[in-house]
Amino acid sequence: MKQFVKGIIALGVGISLVGGLGTVTASAKSQYSASRSKSVRLVWRASMKRHALTAVKGSRYSKHLGTWYGYNSSLPDVTWYTNAHEKLYDVATGKYLIYYHVNSADGQHGGWIWRGYLKSAASTPAAATTATMNWATATKTAGLQPADINLMKLFPHAAYDGDLMAAVNQVFASADNQPILTEQITSSQDDFDQLLTANNASYSALYLVRFHVSDPTNAAAVKQAVDAQLTAQQQKDLQRWQIAGKIGTPTGTTGGTGLLVFASK
Repeated sequence: MKQFVKGIIALGVGISLVGGLGTVTASAKSQYSASRSKSVRLVWRASMKRHALTAVKGSRYSKHLGTWYGYNSSLPDVTWYTNAHEKLYDVATGKYLIYYHVNSADGQHGGWIWRGYLKSAASTPAAATTATMNWATATKTAGLQPADINLMKLFPHAAYDGDLMAAVNQVFASADNQPILTEQITSSQDDFDQLLTANNASYSALYLVRFHVSDPTNAAAVKQAVDAQLTAQQQKDLQRWQIAGKIGTPTGTTGGTGLLVFASK
């Protein structure tokens, strides 16, 4: 059995995300580690030529590794551009480490990444996002409806995830799982944990967003319902995550109930 989902936060109707996607945009102060900073010694630091790279493993740090900025897996389709590098001495192992300083093209993200986690962008195929993928196959295998696809396309840079979609479909198909759409956060977390574990799916972070819309076929109404649950900044932070979403009509409800799930491996 694979590891249970970590860092799970569920959002219900009328409930905001405490701290504004804390694992994505946590303050630098809360992520500072004096022990990590003291575990290495700077040998040299210098500028370097611009190279286009990608990273899906490891994390990003401030220089000398004092402050943790986030997991690289949360931004799998970002191309990183180098501008500096540094050599550190690991006190515990006696080994030398090379870190590259990188920034995203839009300047929204950056930090120091160990060279071993970085790969040439030219040899790394871009992940299909909700705006670029071929929906015909997903529609056939997962039974997606046009409203489901339009819902996920509200996040054009997020990558569709079949494992997440399988769990979402189970929520809407089974009366036993439908409480995830209506009950309190703790109960929903436990139920969704069980679904993903049963499907042998594991994620380092997960966000559930629930909403109600009077007319699921009205794209403007759906967007308005999602906007009511996530701020513009939260939606921006989630654009680089994996996604699954569906709008259905669970028993005893009117209009449509929507469920969006965002995940990072």
